[in-house]
Amino acid sequence: MSPELFNLQIRDGAWAITAATVYQARVMRESGVPRVLIANEVAAPGDINWLGSQIDDGFDVICCVDSIESVKLLDEVLGARSTKNPLRVLVELGVLGGRTGARTVDSALVVARAAAATRTLQVIGVTGFEGIIGPTSTKTAEERVDLFLEDLTVLARRVYAENLVRGTEEMVVSAGGSVFFDRVVVGLKRIRDSFPIRIVIRSGCYLSHDDGVIHELSPLGADPRIPGEVFRSAIEVWAAVLSQPEPNRVVVGAGKRDMSTDGLLPVVKKVLRRGSRIVEHISHPLRAVRVDDQHAYLDLDDSLQLSVGDFVAFGISHPCTTFDKWRVIPIVDENYKVVDFATTRF
Repeated sequence: MSPELFNLQIRDGAWAITAATVYQARVMRESGVPRVLIANEVAAPGDINWLGSQIDDGFDVICCVDSIESVKLLDEVLGARSTKNPLRVLVELGVLGGRTGARTVDSALVVARAAAATRTLQVIGVTGFEGIIGPTSTKTAEERVDLFLEDLTVLARRVYAENLVRGTEEMVVSAGGSVFFDRVVVGLKRIRDSFPIRIVIRSGCYLSHDDGVIHELSPLGADPRIPGEVFRSAIEVWAAVLSQPEPNRVVVGAGKRDMSTDGLLPVVKKVLRRGSRIVEHISHPLRAVRVDDQHAYLDLDDSLQLSVGDFVAFGISHPCTTFDKWRVIPIVDENYKVVDFATTRF
C-alpha cells in the first residue's frame, strides 16, 4: 500500500496492481495506477457505486464474483445508478473449507453464465487462490494445488467454450500466491495453445521477500525450485539494544508495533556496534524468543554477544504485516545511504 512501490512495479512492467478492498483500489487510483485487480468480491453498496463511477470515468478496475448473490448485488447497484460501462469481473473458483470462491467448477460456471447475462457486468476470465491450500492426511500440498489448478483450467475452457468471455482479445486466468507461483505458471500454460489467455500471478511477497516462512517456501527462496537468481530479503527493522537484565538475555527496542510476528518471530541478522560505522553480518542469525508490543527478547549464545547501545537489524517473516506498521519507510543502497522513501496508505 505504497504509492512509490506501486509506481516502481508499474515502471518495471506489472500488468496491474492487486488490491484486496475498494479502499485500497481508491488509493491506487489516486496514485496513478492505470489498472487495479481487486482479487476479492465487492458487496458494500457504497463500494459498488464507487466502482461504477470509476469505470464510467475510464478507470480499468476488475473484481471477482463467486455466487449468484454477488452477481445480483453488483447488477442491482450498478443498474440503479445507470452505469454506462460494464464492470469487468473474474469468476472465482475456491476450495472446500477455504476462503472465497465457488466450491465446484459446475457452480462457478453457473456464476459465469449469470454474470454474462447481465448488462452491467463483463466476464473477462477466471481466478483462484491456491496459497491457502495445505496438506491432508492423504495428499501433499503440492498435489492438492495441482488438482486445484486442473479444476481452474477446466473452468477456463468451459467458460471460453460457452462464449461467456466477450469484448476482450485475451481471457484472463489468474492465481499465484507467494509459495506456489511456479506450479501456477506451469499448470495454466497448458491452456495457452487452445485460446488466447493472459496469465496473471499475484505473488505479493516477491516485492520485499522475507527471512521467514516465505523464504522457506518460495520457489525462489531458501530451497529454490526454479533455476537462476533467487530472491533476497529487502526489508529490515533496525533497533537498539535497550537492556541486558541477565547475562545471556538482551532486550531490544522493537516489537509487535514495529514488525510482524504472525509467521516466525523476527531474526537478528546484522549488528552495528555502538560507536562503529561498520555493519557486521551474522553468520548464524539469532531468532527472537519472545516479542511484546515494544520489546524483543534475545537469548545470546557463543556465536553472538551484544551490549546496550548496539543496533541490530531484524529480518522479518511475512512482510505484509510489517509494511502496515510504518507511515514512511526509508529505501537505502548497499551502504545504507538513504536514497528514497516509501510512504504507506493503510
